[in-house]
Amino acid sequence: MTQPATSEALANTAALFGRLLGLLAPPPRITISEWAESNRIISSEETAAPGPWHNDFVPYLTEIMNAIGDTSQREVVMMMAGQTGKTNVMMNVLGYHADCDPCPIMIVQPTISAAESFSGKRITPMIRDTAVLREKFPEEKSRSGENKVLEKSFPGGYLVLSGANSSSSLKSRPIRIVLFDEVDEAPRDLDGQGDPVKMAAIRTTGFPNRKLVKSSTPTVKGQSRIESEYENSTREQWTHKCPDKDCDERAPFAWGRLDFASMKMACPHCGTSHTRSEWTAAPGEWIAQNPDHNIRGFHVTALDSATLTWADLVDEWAEASRRSKSGDHSARIQFVNQRLAETWELPGEVVEQHALLERREVYAAEVPDGVCALTAGIDVQNDRLAYEVVGWGAGIESWGIEYGEIWGDPRQGDVWNKLDDLLARQFKYGSGKALAISRAAIDTGGHMTTQVYTYCKAREPRGVYAVKGMTGDKFPITRPGKAKNNSVKLFMAGVDGIKASVYSWLRVGNPGAGYCHFPMSKDRDNETGENLSARGYGNDYFAMLTAEKRIAARNKRGFTEYKWMLPSGARNEALDCRVYARAALSIMLPHEEKWLAQQAARMPWATAPTPDPTKLKARKQAPKRDRNAGAADVIVF
Repeated sequence: MTQPATSEALANTAALFGRLLGLLAPPPRITISEWAESNRIISSEETAAPGPWHNDFVPYLTEIMNAIGDTSQREVVMMMAGQTGKTNVMMNVLGYHADCDPCPIMIVQPTISAAESFSGKRITPMIRDTAVLREKFPEEKSRSGENKVLEKSFPGGYLVLSGANSSSSLKSRPIRIVLFDEVDEAPRDLDGQGDPVKMAAIRTTGFPNRKLVKSSTPTVKGQSRIESEYENSTREQWTHKCPDKDCDERAPFAWGRLDFASMKMACPHCGTSHTRSEWTAAPGEWIAQNPDHNIRGFHVTALDSATLTWADLVDEWAEASRRSKSGDHSARIQFVNQRLAETWELPGEVVEQHALLERREVYAAEVPDGVCALTAGIDVQNDRLAYEVVGWGAGIESWGIEYGEIWGDPRQGDVWNKLDDLLARQFKYGSGKALAISRAAIDTGGHMTTQVYTYCKAREPRGVYAVKGMTGDKFPITRPGKAKNNSVKLFMAGVDGIKASVYSWLRVGNPGAGYCHFPMSKDRDNETGENLSARGYGNDYFAMLTAEKRIAARNKRGFTEYKWMLPSGARNEALDCRVYARAALSIMLPHEEKWLAQQAARMPWATAPTPDPTKLKARKQAPKRDRNAGAADVIVF
């Protein structure tokens, strides 16, 4: 005979069923912004004025949070300046779902260490100070299965914190909501396994109501992932109504319209200027430039920051400009990225491809007068070899002789046989004299290192060398060492410094020291009348030659350093080939400028009529012959 249930047991059973029904019930009809207004407490670790969250303090965040909560939106993009609240958006999204709509959530920081810091300095204080979350999350214990630093459980769901530098953390489990912070700092390819942003997004495919949020401050023009994502969205801007009663138009704040003296911003429609308090007296409004797109994208600058005044920003810009005059552009770059939420492109470091295309010239011969030596640079791709033969003269004046591609799998012998044919060719002056390629440098980077080592090792006596690029402007070429596990000579080339030299030469306006010549065909296209590109020097070549951009950035030690950036989707084989051809010249001649000047003084031999071979007398010191050339008048060095 069973004993009647006690009132306490009945109460416990009722409470259990109540919790179960609560988990099965649909989420309450409340938006993320409403949840934040009602529940979120800002911790003392985050601000000097801790306390309840108020949407009116940062009104532009309300629509962003609600867009993330909109089940019809699969993706949301936030291109935002620092100190404008993008991190708090993610915190409020986490809090809402842990409390009202539990599910698996992942927050991705640039690195695992950054994720650990984010957990301890932002998430733990929020859970501690926000009452409804304190009830959801168990007390944090380092060895707890429910609440670790990078893994936290709550009823009906869990939170995983990952690093964009850790493929294992991004592929760990199914996730419904991914909040990917600072996507511009994520690598494009992680451990050879692909894009970490896409890796994280794949975790969500099992959920029909999945969500991917990408946020970041932008970085380099053409390299910024968040700028690209924003351009492929609704492109919404936070706008303000002009205070002038006769205007009534709306516009976003813009740095270029701010008068530093009066601290007033001009209206782009009527031209009248007003203070920030006048501009913000009326409610702001999001206006989309591409309203029909299915991805919501938001752009916020520090001009709308609740914690920074316009005077603060002007002072910061003045200091950045002062430092820029002494050559340190890092503070201005940081201001543009972190305050204006715009990408940066360093002025004066860009070479226009069209200007180079227009100045091509018709050579009088395959090798123009002035060329003292020929070198070749070879860049190895997965399906071809790209090459350039370059002529060098006094003052490092250069002549593009031929650019081309040898198509085929570099893991097979055919492309290397064709490269042999190229390196054994004779290039002729107008006099009929021929000049051989004296040195060739082949890039060992990429996935074909073993094949390059094998090829170069057998051809070192012919001046064909393996080269490995290294970052840094110093030491363009180092003395050769031995490649690991291989006896081939390996030259280290300071490619950053060589690229800087190449770009400076491309900007030289008149023939002479440093000037770069490029050939053009005498023939014209029958339909367009335009000159045909000669020897590979067409639009594609100059697009690749000028593809990279040199930008300044502050390193971890606080010093300014310059880096070369290749825009997404662009090719740079022509630039790499020119760099390796220049490296080959340094390998050939440690004091190349002095030698070229001396050789140029003897240039009449290049244009002298070719003598009758039958009347030539034996010379005591004949030029060294290329063993592959087979011609008496081929000159090599």
